[in-house]
Amino acid sequence: MEEEIDFTKLKYVLYARKSTDDSEKQTRSIPDQIKECKDYAARYGLNIIGEPIIEKRSAKIPNQRPEFRKMLTAIRSGLYDGILAWNPDRLARNMLEGGEIINMVDEGQIVDLKFVTHHFSKDPNGKMLLGIAFVLSKQYSDKLSVDVRRGLDNKFKEGRSHVPKHGYILDEEGIYHQDEGNYDLMVQAWKMRVSGDSYEAIIDFLREEGYTKRTKNGRVINITKQMLTDIFKDPFYYGVLYSPRNDERVDLIAAYNFVPATDLETYNRVQALSYRKIKAAKPHKTTFYPLRAMIKCSFCNGNMYIGPSTGYKRYLFARCDNSGCPRKKKSIRMKIIFDFIYDFLKKGLNFTEADYHKYYKDLSQVIVKNVGKLKIKLHSLQGALSQTKHELNTRSLGILALAPDSTARKINENKIEELSAKKVQLEKEIAKLEEKLKKPEDERLTLEQFLNLSKKASPIVQAANAIIKDAICRQIFLNLTVDEKKVLSYQAKEPFATLLKRRELLSSADERT
Repeated sequence: MEEEIDFTKLKYVLYARKSTDDSEKQTRSIPDQIKECKDYAARYGLNIIGEPIIEKRSAKIPNQRPEFRKMLTAIRSGLYDGILAWNPDRLARNMLEGGEIINMVDEGQIVDLKFVTHHFSKDPNGKMLLGIAFVLSKQYSDKLSVDVRRGLDNKFKEGRSHVPKHGYILDEEGIYHQDEGNYDLMVQAWKMRVSGDSYEAIIDFLREEGYTKRTKNGRVINITKQMLTDIFKDPFYYGVLYSPRNDERVDLIAAYNFVPATDLETYNRVQALSYRKIKAAKPHKTTFYPLRAMIKCSFCNGNMYIGPSTGYKRYLFARCDNSGCPRKKKSIRMKIIFDFIYDFLKKGLNFTEADYHKYYKDLSQVIVKNVGKLKIKLHSLQGALSQTKHELNTRSLGILALAPDSTARKINENKIEELSAKKVQLEKEIAKLEEKLKKPEDERLTLEQFLNLSKKASPIVQAANAIIKDAICRQIFLNLTVDEKKVLSYQAKEPFATLLKRRELLSSADERT
């Protein structure tokens, strides 16, 4: 027979999770759960230890809830004997974590479970009913996801969305309207960018003019360089709502009375600005310089030139040659950048085989996210190519009216040569992206490659020659952004980007606790 348990002597943790089923109920969901659980505990004399654990992340996908994971760890360490929650669906809406809960009950790590809306008994029938409750929660969640996705797809075809955009507000129907003064500032930002103004100058202008954006909960968002980069690549601002998930486009101007912040010609010219430094390759050049096209200027967001110094002491530097860039000190020594990389690799990776399997188990979600980014970049490149072709065609026809020996003709011939090289390079990049989109899993690392990069990259990169340094860094980083003195930020490559972000989330949760 099962030993009789004195529930009044057990230590319970109160777990509440935000409901994402109904947006109107989300705000009051957690306070209601906590109140009903405390009333239940008072009614039956249960001992709740500490403050309630509050989770605001979905339970649909396994291993995405840091508070839930910490709670189970605390139970295994003996801090709590049981869990008190409003309903079983608060604990799990996926079978992996539902099975983990039942297994911990089987092993005696969880002595008891209490729910306001569900009776649990620690016997075969009780565990079977709990398993059924988890199954029903998963079925409900899956069906809800399908219904929501169908609804979003139908709204998208009508030009309606739930995604906020700078300079616009969304009404209850998902229609975009101008956001008073912020819309005018966004129009001016596009005009400044197409005129060659740097990202820093545009950000300074927007801040000085009082540009503000607030989230639904009232939090003020300050404009950043990454936001500005995304804005200037988004076709939404000339009137096209784009869905990378299914590669669909909706003409908002035709769908309803949408007022764009710019036009297609300006959009394409802005895209071309990002690739204006592309020049014809020089086949005779044999010297190899590492991290080319990976170092970005924090002032203008353009790629920096990598090359050697010309003085007595020779060293490599990264220099910003982009016209209009406001930085005063144009170059930064590559030693500073590599010192940052060495320090980062020494402290920042050290992932395990478990991290590898966990990441690739969720690969389908990562692929969807990466494919979306690639499609946005492809659209940007196509805009740049369209503008380059237009300018090349215009100059090629215009040169006929110029005298053969004139300075103007020579300048135009040089520009045509540069534009031709740029066109070829853009076409190559577009072809490469299109190929990558056909097989998004091709860049998957093997377990051995992953572990070697994670554990051995730091000493290898420090001791290697320029070619090997470059090859290893390209497996870990997409780019590094520098100011006049140091590395300000970096973008990691998958799978490290997701794993580092996940580690950061867990670390933040630990600090809050």
